[in-house]
Amino acid sequence: MENNSGQTVIQMSIEQLNSLIDAAKTVSTAATIKGSLSNCTSHFRGQRDHEAVEEFITAIVTYKELQSISDEDALKGLSLLLHDMASTWWQGVRKEAKTWTDAIALIRQHFSPTKPAYQIYMEIFNKKQDERTPIDTFVCRKRALLAQLPEDRHDEETELDLVYGLLNIKYRRHIQRLDIKTFRELLEKGRIIEHNNLEYDTVQLLHATKRNKRCSHCNFRGHTYDECRKRKNESDGKTSEVRSSSSEANENQ
Repeated sequence: MENNSGQTVIQMSIEQLNSLIDAAKTVSTAATIKGSLSNCTSHFRGQRDHEAVEEFITAIVTYKELQSISDEDALKGLSLLLHDMASTWWQGVRKEAKTWTDAIALIRQHFSPTKPAYQIYMEIFNKKQDERTPIDTFVCRKRALLAQLPEDRHDEETELDLVYGLLNIKYRRHIQRLDIKTFRELLEKGRIIEHNNLEYDTVQLLHATKRNKRCSHCNFRGHTYDECRKRKNESDGKTSEVRSSSSEANENQ
């Protein structure tokens, strides 16, 4: 239909207009959802480290889900996140990865192969907690190793038994095994002990610092020049002598 100026005018009903708007929204949403791994900040260089591998996989899987990236697009963009040895390795095996799941499995198999249970147990018991390692850090590392064991190998109570015996004596002296049922309880009690020990060490340090003070006047330890009683007594004595001399002088006049 043309108007008086010769321009074509399209007429449509309200229903047709709404349908057109909905279609435009659908196209816009689809364009927004489609993404890639190019903006992902996680990268992997091929280190054979279980924690590093799991951290990388968790990061890219989470990013993929949040950005609604399809498996096909994620598989195509995976090479953008692999560097050094990992990039070289991927060039040789990428034909084996038919799906995104295949790619994740290949990364785990090559850089973090499943360890036999006996080896994991050796790593768990290889090192006890030293004086400097906080209980949070120590327990976290041991639980990470326990998580590598076959699923449902131990319940939490048994895992507590395994870890408790490796704790430093300063924790076991104050925490009885029968008093804790979960790792959360163990960590809460351990943090209290660390806080108390820190406060005690601070007080001891202040006392030690005070004991190590040396007076520049009498040369004895335990106080400063301003706190020196001998100096104050001598000063008071000189003041008295001056006052006495002044009094005698006034009387002679």
